[in-house]
Amino acid sequence: MLLNLLIPISLINDIGIKGAIRVHSFTTQRLLIRPLAKEDEHFFSRQYSNAKVMRHNGGALTPIEANKAFFHSLKANQRAISAGKKSVITWAIVCKSSNSIIGTQTFSFLMRPHNAKIMNQTAMNETKQAEIGIVLCPKANGKLFPEEAMGALMEYGFTYLYFDKINAFYASKNLATKRFVKKLGFIYNRTLQDDNPENCYQYAVKCLWQKKFICHVY
Repeated sequence: MLLNLLIPISLINDIGIKGAIRVHSFTTQRLLIRPLAKEDEHFFSRQYSNAKVMRHNGGALTPIEANKAFFHSLKANQRAISAGKKSVITWAIVCKSSNSIIGTQTFSFLMRPHNAKIMNQTAMNETKQAEIGIVLCPKANGKLFPEEAMGALMEYGFTYLYFDKINAFYASKNLATKRFVKKLGFIYNRTLQDDNPENCYQYAVKCLWQKKFICHVY
């Protein structure tokens, strides 16, 4: 089963957060996690238009929509780096042993219907937070890559972006995702769940984060 928590990033015009951000590359024992690049276009478009990959993420995009989403993601990264609006920042996940891309992951600063109540805390109590997402290709299944990749991104968010809190939203029926977010220390609070039982919300907080995944940041 593919493990994923996709933050939809195609065709969005929501209000983000302003201010420059340094988007680093970093490594773990087995992975290179780097900002999305032009060379990732084919992989990205193939992933987002794959019905199996997208089955828990609102369904596959058409090839044209997937291609538009890719260039939107590149532009969103550039805006974040150049002190523009931060909306969604996307990293590519590369297997070091094969030097091939196996997935993408994101931090989203967008307020959308599914997360409005939670993300509104940013304005209410100055909580610095983001929504995390990851999409891996089928060949990466069964190798504990989700824990390693997303754990490293969480460490990066808490350590280098100074997040107080990281949010994860996913389909309740995606039991594989539920298992690995629990491994990463995400907290489940019944009182914070959406009215729709098909959706699940968990969060991780900086004050409880003790895991180490990153080997090098550059």
